[in-house]
Amino acid sequence: MSFETDTAALRPRIVAADDGEPIRPFCIDMRVMHDAAATGGAFSAIVAELKPGEGPPPHLHRDREEYFYVLDGTYSMRVNGAEPTTIRPGTLVFVPRGTVHTFRNIGTTPGHLLEWTIPGSNEPYFRAVHDMEAGSGFDPERFAEINRRFATEFAG
Repeated sequence: MSFETDTAALRPRIVAADDGEPIRPFCIDMRVMHDAAATGGAFSAIVAELKPGEGPPPHLHRDREEYFYVLDGTYSMRVNGAEPTTIRPGTLVFVPRGTVHTFRNIGTTPGHLLEWTIPGSNEPYFRAVHDMEAGSGFDPERFAEINRRFATEFAG
């Protein structure tokens, strides 16, 4: 999926933490702070709350760069099969498109990550997964279609 930046309709936005749109893809609590529509497709920003042990399996995105900023918590981050790196509050991670990555909350308390993508296609992806799960539940065929549509692949 490709997003073109449409700057004609852009306007300033201030979104407080509690005002972000709540979604829950993969049973992970998220707040959409800025969606692709509000940024003309330029980026999307999400705050994710990960409980101890939570995190995605290794995956990659073919159409977007992804950034993570650790707000609180302690995570193990692995990029391109390298040894895991422990990341803590104040750490910024850049993952270029096509790069296999995974992370997990290795702390004993819930943690929060600010995640954003350029262009803004992660929020529509997470919303599609959320809508699938909230509707008819997890459907492997529909999930595969969502992954194809949003150029996301799970590794192994």
